[in-house]
Amino acid sequence: MAAPQQKWVWGDLLARFVIPGEPAAKGNSREIVQFGGRAALRKGDKALAFEDIAGPKVKDACTKIVGLELPYEGEVGVHLRIYYFDGRSDLDGSLVYDALQNKKNWIGKGKGKKAQIEPRLIKNDRQVVLKHEERFIDKARPRVEVAVYKATLALAGAA
Repeated sequence: MAAPQQKWVWGDLLARFVIPGEPAAKGNSREIVQFGGRAALRKGDKALAFEDIAGPKVKDACTKIVGLELPYEGEVGVHLRIYYFDGRSDLDGSLVYDALQNKKNWIGKGKGKKAQIEPRLIKNDRQVVLKHEERFIDKARPRVEVAVYKATLALAGAA
């Protein structure tokens, strides 16, 4: 008889919210820029614009969570329903996962530059162990419907 297998299961709901607009596919939204004579990659304008909208929506959702210390540091499952304007975009929720995690903001310049952490729903997007993404078309109202759940490890077939 085979040994029982572990699997992640969906737990209690942590947060549910809607982000207006559509996320750019992370792989397709990089731009090459010059920094002090060297080339580097940065997120494209569409990706940065989506992050500017998504971050405050995540923070607003966090204010509605009662009795949970944030950022949540356990494993999570994320269910995304992404409504695109048209059918040309790739299904890619990467920017949403980025928006869920703590954000590092840099204050100052040069050697005096310091990192300031802006707390969000989860500490790091590596905590996402379950993903369910669905793609729809809504020309009138592109958006991302987000539901974040606690995830727990269970034995497959265990009662």
